[in-house]
Amino acid sequence: MGENKSINGKMEEYHIKIWNASDDEIISARIAPFGFTAEKMTALKTLYNETAALVEMQKKEKAEWRVAGENFNQALNTAKKEFNAIRNRLKFFYPANHPVAESLELYRDNFSRYADFLAGAKFFYAKLAETAETLEKMAPFGTTAETVTALAGEIDNLDQLKEIRERESGDAQYATKERNTKLDELDEACNELTRLAKLIFEDDEAQYLEKLGILARS
Repeated sequence: MGENKSINGKMEEYHIKIWNASDDEIISARIAPFGFTAEKMTALKTLYNETAALVEMQKKEKAEWRVAGENFNQALNTAKKEFNAIRNRLKFFYPANHPVAESLELYRDNFSRYADFLAGAKFFYAKLAETAETLEKMAPFGTTAETVTALAGEIDNLDQLKEIRERESGDAQYATKERNTKLDELDEACNELTRLAKLIFEDDEAQYLEKLGILARS
């Protein structure tokens, strides 16, 4: 939010400076001999518009990356919650040394890494779907073969959501780089215009600086 606010403020400042310098007859006439001709001011307006478009594009790409991240995190948290809930219910029926518990790796707990959780959940649901007796015990909890199939599908979908998040992250980074490159170019041009205006308009002509959004020296 802070970055966007700063850039939005800068763009507003630059718009005032460029358009007023170009449209005011006195200002435009006084800066023209120093290279800020009508053609250059038109080019500066084009540069501004290109930068503004990239600023908006970067906001869009960053928002899409944020949404993709939230979608992945939410899906992962839900999948972990469901996975843990079913395993905890099964532990009611099967102690650690029971063959079914061993078959399902029911008491395995090293799932902190995403890759470990993904592999463990896929293995668990595949095994669980093959065990009719275990599914019968889980029926009162509302866990059926169809439920297990659906949960396995959610696990399979996690990698796709992760891939989308990573792709959106790359797009956001590229958009930020493009925006910053163009913004640096605009910064340089507007700073040059500011320095020139401060040299041209002094004392009793300070009102022209104010029209360009430049704080006049008291």
